[in-house]
Amino acid sequence: MKNWLPTKRKLVQLANGFLLSVANAKIVRAFPQTFRYRKNGSLDGLDRMTVSNNLNQLSSDISLRSATSDWFTFDQIFIHEDYNLKALKRYAEFEALYARYSVEGTPLILDLGANIGLSSVYFHHVWPAAKIVAVEPSEDNFAILRQNFGATANFDGMLAGISCKSSRLAVADPAVEKNAFTTTVIEPGTDGGVQGVTVPEILARYSKSAGYLPFIVKIDIEGFESDLFAENTYWVNEFPILIIEMHDWLFPGQGTSSNFLKTIARLDRDFVYLGENVFSIRNDRETEENI
Repeated sequence: MKNWLPTKRKLVQLANGFLLSVANAKIVRAFPQTFRYRKNGSLDGLDRMTVSNNLNQLSSDISLRSATSDWFTFDQIFIHEDYNLKALKRYAEFEALYARYSVEGTPLILDLGANIGLSSVYFHHVWPAAKIVAVEPSEDNFAILRQNFGATANFDGMLAGISCKSSRLAVADPAVEKNAFTTTVIEPGTDGGVQGVTVPEILARYSKSAGYLPFIVKIDIEGFESDLFAENTYWVNEFPILIIEMHDWLFPGQGTSSNFLKTIARLDRDFVYLGENVFSIRNDRETEENI
């Protein structure tokens, strides 16, 4: 039975992906472990959902765009729990660090490439004391993100792209699936686009002096990680946990993961590949001076 349920969930995910691509439909029935969900109906092209969990009884009302990749993203995050740190052997460390940060200040989670905010909602359910800052460059996605955040004070959303330096960015191909928007840098003085912000700029806004303690940074920016890690990467080791999806598979021959790999190779961090994501975990070793 232990092996059957994960296999069953994987089969449901594969079937959902296939049905979405050929018939604009999905199997609504799935087999989540932590979360419960209820579909409340559809209106104006949006499927209304309520998501609850078994950890702390938090509940969130969210919207998914009907017959889009939003449903596949929902499956990944709330059913298969791609960002579930309990899958890692060091989870007890993360839990203890979160507890300490919650006493000393406010744990800070950055969701870079937040799409419609489902990953942010997930983090809120699992780490409810954290301030979550979500960065998303697509206006269409951001509009749904704002709905999914509601009035919860734990969330801050930024309609922007993330970059290694202040710049202007544009969505490269608005016709792709909603969870696959990529960004490109546009020339100074060009009309349109969104602001490209840097992680240091965000950390200056949510500073340690104001009580915000970097905890998790999640990065899913569809290949633009090649730019994000090109320079000014000193912020990486501020975060005990970094989660990133890399996209060499999407851009073959372009080495989009190269700058990230060069960055973390210089740091004392574990490298764990789990599902679609790399989990880069800081090793806080005691030095002789601290003993």
